[in-house]
Amino acid sequence: MKSTRFSQWAAGLALPFLSAYLGAGEQPWQALASLPESNGGGICGVVPGAILVVGGTNWSGGQKHWLATVHRLDTETLRWTTLAPLAQPLAYALGGVGHDRLTIAGGTTGQAMFTGSLRLSGADAVTPVGTGITVPAVLAAGAQLGDELIVVGGSDDAANAAGFRRDAFAWNVRTGEQRTLAPYPGPALGVAAATNAGDELFVFGGAGWNSSTKAIFNLTDAYAFSATTNTWRRLQPLPYAVRGLAAVTLDAGHLYLAGGYKNDAEGFIDQAFIYDIAQDRYTPAPSLPYRACVSLVASGDYVYCLGGEDLQKHRSAAVYRVKIAALKR
Repeated sequence: MKSTRFSQWAAGLALPFLSAYLGAGEQPWQALASLPESNGGGICGVVPGAILVVGGTNWSGGQKHWLATVHRLDTETLRWTTLAPLAQPLAYALGGVGHDRLTIAGGTTGQAMFTGSLRLSGADAVTPVGTGITVPAVLAAGAQLGDELIVVGGSDDAANAAGFRRDAFAWNVRTGEQRTLAPYPGPALGVAAATNAGDELFVFGGAGWNSSTKAIFNLTDAYAFSATTNTWRRLQPLPYAVRGLAAVTLDAGHLYLAGGYKNDAEGFIDQAFIYDIAQDRYTPAPSLPYRACVSLVASGDYVYCLGGEDLQKHRSAAVYRVKIAALKR
């Protein structure tokens, strides 16, 4: 049975906010041209000379819309163009970047799980590349390591928190082969942050499901997965429980973690941390330019913050960037 409370959160909750962490008084972020349309749940990826925003969701007139659009930000001119659309809407999927291509699998069309896969170069039309992920991977966490997209958790539907899983598997972006990996050591989860550094996938926070109370709860769990040894290692827990957190790799030793939905008292947040991999430590960092569950990508010397869920039944079209060096000060 799908949770009404979870469905309400999935649409977004308008709640009061508290002050952000250290760094909120400073504003190192540069505002850029907004997305051509508001977007949350889209798949973002960096290809040569551009950032792509594929699919997603937004709201108008009290209705949720599932998007099939593909938007391209030129990282030199900082101008948006719109490419040919997808054959169907797609949101809450996973994207992996390799060989100058963004490959997308998992997620949902809004009506059913997406079982195909797509490849985009950023300069031409979307290319369907055959069968994709064959198990539920809506709101899953993951990133590409080598030729494999590592997938952790998720459900069969964006409103079905009771369907969250602990399963982990690898899907080969070249061959389409799928193999089972060691399961996630923490609770079954969805809406977690993930990014790759070296040969490891890092997973932070997310939402779990309490079958007794029929309610979701936020997680502080953090783990790293080694594709070389097929093992997980436990990291220091997050400073607070959060779902919808965003993560992006700054360099081989540092990750930027920001935003998300903290709790019913504070709602969406802009708080941020740098996670130091070698020291297994979180340090407060400059906050996001707005409170939301955002998408973060790194390109060149910059981290880009794109759209996201910021209010009840609302998505943002805001776009900002900040120098990586400013986040690490």
